[in-house]
Amino acid sequence: MKNDTVTTCLHSEMIEMRPPEWIVRAQAICNGGQIPWHTALTEALNFLPFSESIGRDDQDGVQVLTWVIPEGAGHYAEFCTKDHILNAVWVPEKAEWLTFRTKHILPFLQAHAAMASANSLQRLLQHMAPTQTTLAQIPRHAEHAPLPTALLQAAQWGAGR
Repeated sequence: MKNDTVTTCLHSEMIEMRPPEWIVRAQAICNGGQIPWHTALTEALNFLPFSESIGRDDQDGVQVLTWVIPEGAGHYAEFCTKDHILNAVWVPEKAEWLTFRTKHILPFLQAHAAMASANSLQRLLQHMAPTQTTLAQIPRHAEHAPLPTALLQAAQWGAGR
């Protein structure tokens, strides 16, 4: 996360602004990483984040964490994987929150849900390819986790093997 600016959605435009006092306070609580950022932010705002997730906490998993800022200062959203904050946006005006959520958060989650589904299907195909199919016809990726045994057994039963 940048320390000198915060991406802000103001009047439906993304701009960079100086961080508000509550971000500065969270950075001070974080103390250079000794306390996890999300814990520090939750403490600074005195508000637990609302979490929306797609996928498990593996290579396909993403989540959007949203905090309501006290005293009518809007919302703050972070787009995350299990290891990284991909983007963070402050929406200071309550009236803009629904538009921001509809234009940015929901498409982000939908796109990642589609990618997670495609990756699951690809893993299934890797394990259940017909015997006459060559390995070159099915793309294999080392980062894909193996399928659970129960899913493999169900797929084999369904394929009549």
